[in-house]
Amino acid sequence: MTHTKGCKLVVKHPLDVDAMDELILCHLEADGRQSVQELARKAQLSRSAVYARMQRLISTGVIAGFTIRRGGAMLKPIVSAYMFLYLTGPICEKVAKDVEKIPQVKLSQSIGGEIDMILTVETGSLEELNDVRNQIEIIKGVLRVHTSVILKERFNRLRR
Repeated sequence: MTHTKGCKLVVKHPLDVDAMDELILCHLEADGRQSVQELARKAQLSRSAVYARMQRLISTGVIAGFTIRRGGAMLKPIVSAYMFLYLTGPICEKVAKDVEKIPQVKLSQSIGGEIDMILTVETGSLEELNDVRNQIEIIKGVLRVHTSVILKERFNRLRR
């Protein structure tokens, strides 16, 4: 089998994903634009076998979608922040639907404790961040918003 840098074969998976599926997934994560024929060459399988595996991975939800990562040429200065939402009651679902309409909100998580929801927000400027905060503050059910600007990312194991 051909391995790309960083691809590790993991045999055990809760959705019956075998080592070959893991290899295909790893190659797709490295470059989601590569053709089925290229994947077949790397995995040393037939094109039809790789295609069938990909269709099964998609239909079972192992592959949830294909996406892009922006390169350095498109990146603009980003202001990242966490917004901690305090709500008036058990209305996280309604607030989440309203928050989801704001494209600068990249992640929304409901949590237990005094704070009801944490948002990860990315904007092009502090002024835009303030505008997003203002949009969130007027959502029905939002009692208070606390914003913490991210000064420096030390490491991130969530992004590729």
